[in-house]
Amino acid sequence: MSSHPAACLAAAKAFASGINSVSMDFIRENAAGIMQRAPIKYVREATLRGNLFATDDSSGAISSVYTDFFVDHGEPLEALRWVREGLNWPLGELLDGHEFLLMLEIRLRSRSRSRSASQAGR
Repeated sequence: MSSHPAACLAAAKAFASGINSVSMDFIRENAAGIMQRAPIKYVREATLRGNLFATDDSSGAISSVYTDFFVDHGEPLEALRWVREGLNWPLGELLDGHEFLLMLEIRLRSRSRSRSASQAGR
């Protein structure tokens, strides 16, 4: 969850193949369950919003949460305009009191045994 598109872009680049490779189906299918188990109260209490979760939602939000935090979105909205000039932004509009919701499906890599670990057993 973030109100800043740059944070979403950075996470998608670091943990996936970029923002355009994000699985919206994964978000739709897992968001409620993951958020209900979050250790952070405001995440558990955030309300899913956007037409990813309610097909009749015409607000322009696609994947977002209502957090009831009303902060200045001036900088994030400016960044969003810039991002949309070069990318297909999948998360939709940033509404007042909302944050974008980005969830990434990460596959755990198998742990490789390091050389020092294999030598320790000798």
